[in-house]
Amino acid sequence: MADRFSQNQMKSEFGFSLIEVVITIAILMTLTVAVAMMMRNGFDVRQGLSDKARVVHRLTVSMEKIGNDLQHTFYVSPRDGDRNGIDRTVKTLFKVEKSGVNGDKLWLTTMTHQPMLANAYESDLTMVVYQLKDSKTAPGRQDLYRAETPVIPLDIKEDPAPRVLATGVKSFTVECWTGDRWSKDGWDTSRSETRNLIPRLVRVTVEAYVMDRFDGDGQDPAVTDLATEKINTVIYLTRSIDFAELKERDKNIRWGAL
Repeated sequence: MADRFSQNQMKSEFGFSLIEVVITIAILMTLTVAVAMMMRNGFDVRQGLSDKARVVHRLTVSMEKIGNDLQHTFYVSPRDGDRNGIDRTVKTLFKVEKSGVNGDKLWLTTMTHQPMLANAYESDLTMVVYQLKDSKTAPGRQDLYRAETPVIPLDIKEDPAPRVLATGVKSFTVECWTGDRWSKDGWDTSRSETRNLIPRLVRVTVEAYVMDRFDGDGQDPAVTDLATEKINTVIYLTRSIDFAELKERDKNIRWGAL
């Protein structure tokens, strides 16, 4: 009896066996991996939401600028000598050039220019150009550029110096309302059926990549270019009331289609 008690006491002094230690470590490792995965997933979700919020904010700011320019668009017909003057054959324009590769290009004359210097030879009248161009920081991507002139130039065929409005833009689409549909053929106040006319409504759509990509970062485009965010809006051109629409408006039109 005394020998059995002595053996049990010696066993308790030795502590856990090797099998028990291995099982304990395995359980702890499993719990650690599970907790790490939960934390990693939570971080990825927060990071994804943060990236989307950042891109949506970027697109919203850009769309506000575009909408402001469009709402203040003005056009004077070349035949209106009283307002157009004698120094130029074309003083104003509204043009949308469609392109399936580099996105649409938008030219317009608007009243949103703000001179940076007091008493400078500038006015609130300006020519603005929106277009996609190859990014200087992310090869293979494009940025949305906005350019404006201090005054409406005598020759409006040349584009002013552009500045980046939004980076990582996948597509930039401008559609004009003809009276019964959205035009897929662009718009030009100097030729074709849209001569001397501006649209009543303009729909602008901008789509951008969620993940940023920089030169030399080694990221796989198949991964970084997978997720995108899109924002669109319809802008009413307030000064288009004096211009007839291309087609007679359908009385049964469903405005939800806009």
